[in-house]
Amino acid sequence: MKNVAIIPARGGSKRIVGKNIRLFHNKPIISWVINLAQESDCFEKIIISTDCRKTAELGKSLGAEVPFLRPKSISDDYTSVIEVIRHAIEFFQSKGEFYELATLIY
Repeated sequence: MKNVAIIPARGGSKRIVGKNIRLFHNKPIISWVINLAQESDCFEKIIISTDCRKTAELGKSLGAEVPFLRPKSISDDYTSVIEVIRHAIEFFQSKGEFYELATLIY
């Protein structure tokens, strides 16, 4: 079974600016999620869906994939997580990649 983990990490947080790359117990917050997904050994691919270049670069350095930067049209306060997942799945399908299971990890 082919599984993909999708980590939504928008750059425009209003409450905690830059929260995905801020340190928590001496590690960027997003690194905790990436590490747990990697350790689970459940996914063929772990991707970050983000509109932020800093988050994208950090995610890549931690072993996640960032195959696209999320369009601004689905990166605002009103975008549902379903739209984010749909965008990622449709991106992969357009490249001929199909997954049996997509798991959203916050």
